[in-house]
Amino acid sequence: MCIDMNRDINLFKALGEETKQEILKTLLDGEVCACDISKKINKKQANTSMHLSKLLDWKLVKSKRNGKRIVYSISDPRIKKMFKLIGKGAKQ
Repeated sequence: MCIDMNRDINLFKALGEETKQEILKTLLDGEVCACDISKKINKKQANTSMHLSKLLDWKLVKSKRNGKRIVYSISDPRIKKMFKLIGKGAKQ
């Protein structure tokens, strides 16, 4: 399988799983701290961290340290396009 196909498969995996989709939707407006993501999607932080780790592995999100906090944002521009296409919260 070529690398581009893996990227496409991982994008659809993320959009097809409810928690990962909620995390991505939370990040549509920009950077969000990991602790705030778990509150916004109403999941435990350990569960949220597991999903964020997979999204990082798939290079769909990126992270940076901001003091003691880790802040996440979308790194793959196709995500915003996909949410716009499926009509789930993407702003124009």
